[in-house]
Amino acid sequence: MKRYFLFFILLLLFGCQPRVSDQQITVCSFNIKFVGLYKKKDNEALARLVGKYDLVVVQELVAPPDNGQYCDGTSYREDPEADAFFDAMSAQGFEFSLSCEDTGRGENIHNRGSSTEWSAVFYKPEKLTIANDLPNGFLAEDRSAHPVYPRVPHAHSFRTIDGKMDFVVINVHLSPGKNKKKERKTELLSIARWINLNDAQEQDFYIVGDMNIENAAELKAATPRGFISLNDECRKTNTAVKSSKPYDHVMYRPAKFDEIDEKFDFQVINLIDQMRDTWRGSETYPGDPYNGNLFAQHYSDHHPVLFRLNIPSQDDD
Repeated sequence: MKRYFLFFILLLLFGCQPRVSDQQITVCSFNIKFVGLYKKKDNEALARLVGKYDLVVVQELVAPPDNGQYCDGTSYREDPEADAFFDAMSAQGFEFSLSCEDTGRGENIHNRGSSTEWSAVFYKPEKLTIANDLPNGFLAEDRSAHPVYPRVPHAHSFRTIDGKMDFVVINVHLSPGKNKKKERKTELLSIARWINLNDAQEQDFYIVGDMNIENAAELKAATPRGFISLNDECRKTNTAVKSSKPYDHVMYRPAKFDEIDEKFDFQVINLIDQMRDTWRGSETYPGDPYNGNLFAQHYSDHHPVLFRLNIPSQDDD
């Protein structure tokens, strides 16, 4: 009898309360290392790992997942490795927003290789829809050999199904390397200027992705005025065991009515631990001991990172 009474009390306390997930958007950012190139990629395991989230922002997609047309109208054909990853994400209930072409350092883009990237964001259609009426697309017209961006950032705009919240995610992959601090700072300043020029209609912008920031000193110097990083503690986000860096960040403007869940903060999912039980290879799991080259081919060289957005009672901009 006591058990039934306890169950009744718990039902009264929690059963009629809306789930936390109904009031929030869970966002994952993940540099998945050359999706569309590596044939050993365990797409199903990676998709299951991120399948519980509402929005997944991906860096290092290096080939198109479907047949389509570039921005200039010329056609491209799907890549089987990229298609396999997108199929695995579709099986987890995701739809996607994809850039109209790839972008890279050299003059030669549209080359289906690791020197260029596409921008992709996966979303759960029961929670979100693409909002093309908000700022979106590449932040610059020329996506090849750009003087500021080695890979031109891409804005993806979303709105909750209930219309209570909309926002813009700017997917970034900044210049890599210890000697590229000035370049990364210039990129972030340029992104901030683009936001300030495009925020008349929308105030909620989130710069998300692999920023290749080396340490706290660089983060402080590179963060544009008016912005902060949710990873201000510089949690390490790449899988290198002995030389991990705080590469991945979420930057936003706290004064602009943001819905960031600051209590949840910024979390790093340990990819090595999470993938251990998925390993089915005949050789030793490349996380025990860590083999960076092999682990990246099967999984990635970055950990996924998480943050949450609180859905307000009504849109605040």
